[in-house]
Amino acid sequence: MSEEQFVIFRLGLQDYGLPIAAVDEIARLPDQVSRLPKAPKFIEGVINLRGLVVPIVDLRKRFDIAGGSSGEARRILVLSVDGQKTGFLVDSVSEVAKVASDAIQTAPSVSEEQQRLIGRVASIGERMILLVDPAKLLDRIEADLLAKFGRSQAEKELSAS
Repeated sequence: MSEEQFVIFRLGLQDYGLPIAAVDEIARLPDQVSRLPKAPKFIEGVINLRGLVVPIVDLRKRFDIAGGSSGEARRILVLSVDGQKTGFLVDSVSEVAKVASDAIQTAPSVSEEQQRLIGRVASIGERMILLVDPAKLLDRIEADLLAKFGRSQAEKELSAS
């Protein structure tokens, strides 16, 4: 029986999963996130992750999930999006789960945006895990915006050295 591995994280009361191969690392949210003026609402800011400036996307805001979470459980899932390291802020990360292929189904289509982001659903016991396509976490315009930000940061670092 074949299976897939997912990093399971929580936003509000819902569990989501990202393929483990897509996640470079899981980091704690630092005390200080530098805000960027005129950035889209879902961009929380930037952090310094071992010398690398990483933009942080708040997935609650990106997915239009009401409320907010604060506290020690919040984590940043660091992924490479079009060659740019990007952090995705989540409420918590619970586990890495192996899911049998027969427990994964196509998600019902409610909207075009939902179908783009969440194409599959996994059943783990009584839990329903919405499986996120990491390549679709940001649309083309958002990815281009972050890529431009990454290039401008690299240019600043080169000119400073």
